[in-house]
Amino acid sequence: MSVDYPVWTGEEWVEVQVPSMGGAGLVVPNVAAVVYSVDRASMLLQRRDKPGEVVRGRLEIPGGRWNAGESAEAAVTREVFEETGVSVTEMLSGFAKYDFPAGLSLEASRPAAVIAGLHGAYPAVLVTFECIGEGVPRPLVGESAAPAWWSLSDVRDHLNTDQDDFVWQTAAILRELLGVEPADS
Repeated sequence: MSVDYPVWTGEEWVEVQVPSMGGAGLVVPNVAAVVYSVDRASMLLQRRDKPGEVVRGRLEIPGGRWNAGESAEAAVTREVFEETGVSVTEMLSGFAKYDFPAGLSLEASRPAAVIAGLHGAYPAVLVTFECIGEGVPRPLVGESAAPAWWSLSDVRDHLNTDQDDFVWQTAAILRELLGVEPADS
């Protein structure tokens, strides 16, 4: 089952379907990755390229749906490679694994998170992990376009001069992790 939720396109509100349970929309879990180069002087950005999406053409960090039963590290590694061809070689976000009786295991970490869906809009949580990646970026047709390594200074400058060129969640994450205050504050 699904229910409709509003999403802001930058120009208007449109309705999109969200999975539901008992008539209530479910929060959609997503992972995202701030992928730094080995020397940590640049990061991986791409353009969103899913046809029909309201954020198509905007800059974003790699990420996507977090599959049930998948560890955070596996989800991040999978999404980064699928969308860009870059291999995650090191997770910078620390993980602790806790085992409990009856075979229950949990992971705990300190990632950044963006909570979307406030005020009744599309309910999603974007859990962002920092990692190191290697490789020559390549696009995934119908998903990502123009993936490239951006210098951290260029990312900071672009956030201040053209924030609307980013997917909103990506702008919020990068401002938080890179310590970039909004230009008008």
